[in-house]
Amino acid sequence: MNRGNKLLDYVKLLDSSIHVGGFTHSFGMDVHIAEGSIRNADDLESFMRCQLHPSIVRLEGMAIKGIYSATDHNDTWRTALIDKLVHVQRTPSDQREQAAAMGKRLIKLARALHPWIEFNQLEHTLAKYESIGCLSTVHAWINHYLDIPVEEAVMGYLHSAMNACITEASKVLPMHNETTQELLVRLAADLEHEWNTVSASAADGPAQPTSMSMKSLFPSFHMLGAGLHAYRA
Repeated sequence: MNRGNKLLDYVKLLDSSIHVGGFTHSFGMDVHIAEGSIRNADDLESFMRCQLHPSIVRLEGMAIKGIYSATDHNDTWRTALIDKLVHVQRTPSDQREQAAAMGKRLIKLARALHPWIEFNQLEHTLAKYESIGCLSTVHAWINHYLDIPVEEAVMGYLHSAMNACITEASKVLPMHNETTQELLVRLAADLEHEWNTVSASAADGPAQPTSMSMKSLFPSFHMLGAGLHAYRA
């Protein structure tokens, strides 16, 4: 499969017209809108910069990098553990359920688009360790299989999540199209800056060439809260 076809396959997985690719979960944004804490474009921008971007970069973004590294080492245990970490950190519980359901739908969609991919490998890993198969985990595994560079897989996921939230918010908030487009430009720059900062910070840590520690496979592991003691892969 040539490079052009791989990129085309990648775009298909992120198509905002598809419920899975469009990231139909809103990372809690809809709750804030319903409660009235997000009422206009300024409120939305503040939410995206202060809450959404740090969350998806440090959790989903770094998890995607971790899945790539674990898959490179054929370490299915680490893949499952990272998946469980994402699952338990993605609160409240309704968002965890949505993420798990969307991961399953993404597998179903990708299987139809790419029947040559051996999805039984991923499904076996998830079943063996009683893991979830979150959207970011499945996204990372598929893109790794398609030989998409990890940075493209991460930024594609992050931008798709951001764009989907802005699109959904624009349907219920008083925002002109020009305002929405300007907001997208500013937030895209902010998201990339956030990712570059976090990714560089993780890379600055001590190298562990012979160690397969959790931190070496998921550099932001130390940034996340407790809760993994209840999840053993």
